[in-house]
Amino acid sequence: MKKLLIAFLLIPLLLGPGLASADTDCNDRANEIRMSDRLDEAIDALGDCLAEELGRVARTYLLLGLSYYDAGEHSRAVNYYTQAIEYAPGYVTAFANRGLSHAMNNDYRSALADFDRAIELDPEYMQAYYFRAFSHNREGRYREAMEDFNAALTLTQDAEEQATLYYNRARTYRKLGQDELALSDFNQSITLKPDFARAYFSRGLLNHQQKKADAAIADYSRSIELDNRNARAYYNRGLLYRKAGTDFLAMRDFEAATDIDPAYARAYVNRGYTGAIPLLPLLFILALG
Repeated sequence: MKKLLIAFLLIPLLLGPGLASADTDCNDRANEIRMSDRLDEAIDALGDCLAEELGRVARTYLLLGLSYYDAGEHSRAVNYYTQAIEYAPGYVTAFANRGLSHAMNNDYRSALADFDRAIELDPEYMQAYYFRAFSHNREGRYREAMEDFNAALTLTQDAEEQATLYYNRARTYRKLGQDELALSDFNQSITLKPDFARAYFSRGLLNHQQKKADAAIADYSRSIELDNRNARAYYNRGLLYRKAGTDFLAMRDFEAATDIDPAYARAYVNRGYTGAIPLLPLLFILALG
């Protein structure tokens, strides 16, 4: 999963002082101050100009890093984020996104260091907590991940971001064996984002494993309505249909799963098995004859 449901990248429009208007150059204004013998004021103004220009360069490197992240070239993305940080050592967004690319390269130690630095620079930067939770999860530190999801949830009022956070916290609860809390979070995620296909699918898995067949079928069906390319949703629903004795529905779902994923071996096996079931009594009679 390329973006891993962590696409909360908030790119600042600028870094540092406001950009000068097109008709007045910052350096020209500072030079006019210098020419009028207001040297201390001129030095301050030139410092602002330098910060502004460095900010422009840093943001260009950040955008290059984001572009290579989107292309899946995470090592190159890391290089550009690093250059952004060299020009602007307090660039929180660059640290957070560099950490994400480190994580995508499975370098979680470097990723966590970058997320820690981003949070040190801005303790209210929600994305850094979210990204750090992702890295903790990948390293099996589920309780640390939970703490970061909890922190992130206090830092956003955006319904879609909250839905994503509840969804991922629910998956972490499942890894901790706390299924009732996971179910509560899946419910909350769906309430906040009623078209969240993956939340329906994941809740379906939980209901399936808890032998709540009707609820699981309903969740898989809603997931398929929202994303009809999820082969696993068709396959899992097919298993439940077959168990319920509705073989024609099971066969339809197994066929849909193999159409989407021609390499889905389990779906082929179950499709073959389901198709053979109606023939078994006839074959038995023929064998006796």
